[in-house]
Amino acid sequence: MNTTLRNKRVERAQLRVLFKVPFFAPGVARLPVTFDAEVKTACTDGKGIRWNPDWFDKLPDAVLPTVLCHEVCHCMLGHLWRAPASANWDAWNQATDHAVNLMLKEWSQVRMGAGEVEPFPFPQPESDYCMDPQYSGMSEEQIYGILNKQQQGGGGAQGHGRPQFGEFSEPDPAAPPQAGQHLQTDWQATLLQSARLAKGQGELPASLKRYVEAAVSPQLPWYELLRSWLREQCSEDWDWQRPALEYGESGFILPGLHSEKVGPVVFATDTSGSIDGAMLAQFQTEKQNCLDTMRPASLLDIYCDASIHLIRDYVPGETISREAPGGGGTRFEPVFEHIARMMPQPKALVYLTDLCGSFPKEDPGFPVLWVTWEESGEAPFGHVVRAKGTP
Repeated sequence: MNTTLRNKRVERAQLRVLFKVPFFAPGVARLPVTFDAEVKTACTDGKGIRWNPDWFDKLPDAVLPTVLCHEVCHCMLGHLWRAPASANWDAWNQATDHAVNLMLKEWSQVRMGAGEVEPFPFPQPESDYCMDPQYSGMSEEQIYGILNKQQQGGGGAQGHGRPQFGEFSEPDPAAPPQAGQHLQTDWQATLLQSARLAKGQGELPASLKRYVEAAVSPQLPWYELLRSWLREQCSEDWDWQRPALEYGESGFILPGLHSEKVGPVVFATDTSGSIDGAMLAQFQTEKQNCLDTMRPASLLDIYCDASIHLIRDYVPGETISREAPGGGGTRFEPVFEHIARMMPQPKALVYLTDLCGSFPKEDPGFPVLWVTWEESGEAPFGHVVRAKGTP
């Protein structure tokens, strides 16, 4: 099989992920696939997937989405960064493979229990791969502790010598620390985006729900999450306006994947009497950072308490004003009513508030991130980031 045919198979597998298990679609879209005979099966470094061409050629089409989602799990669940200090990487790879494969099998059981086709079939025989049911319900760290002890004791870890279903590369010691931090933060934001896709579907296996919950209430600094969230919303998109023409003969209109200049971004600031002055100053800084580094087509800056007091429209190269008029009660509806009249609709809305106010009755249909300095309070839609530190 030549590289062109392999790439076609990969593209079809990516589309199956998009339609059958959309939770993984944002992660799959972030990992381009290359073929490398030096890799035993498949592996990822968080930036792409390297796949052994001979092993790839032997896999049925139905198994390819399983491999793609397996590699995405390694990234979204932080396996590239969660390894214990001075880790035994062979044992850590095996431990995380057990955890991911068991989770995907659990997911399949949930879907098949609802009468659907198995979304994650594995190559046969399944016993050749790290998927031992004795580790069900355990964290990766717990599994690692068992496997590492077995290897150190000379008994050999269960699963040692089996083909790794999907390894991942050790961090590059020569890379600057901030590079790894940015990659980790970006994958945290990808998990946040996947959590939004899965919201209300009720199909996530229990082993994955804790990661989704952590994504919804993350522990990373709010400004890092804000930047990554904006990058996720405004860069790589499945675009139905520019379909993948190579699938035209199938009779389906399928989305293409491409990069484009960031569309309009809206920032709304709650200027009621309860606003936190220090947070307001930081928020203004983040608006400027978005304008300078992401260079959206425009940045709409709205100030609202019970009603809108001021709207400013900025383009890259301009300076965000520090003036924030207001001081009354809090209603969020005016901002959403104003945005509803905008054409085109914004790429995303970021709202700084204490979450104490009246919300719109319906989800607006575009991504919303609420940034709050309060430790409590929830929003009926979108995602909430609680301020934890200053830039």
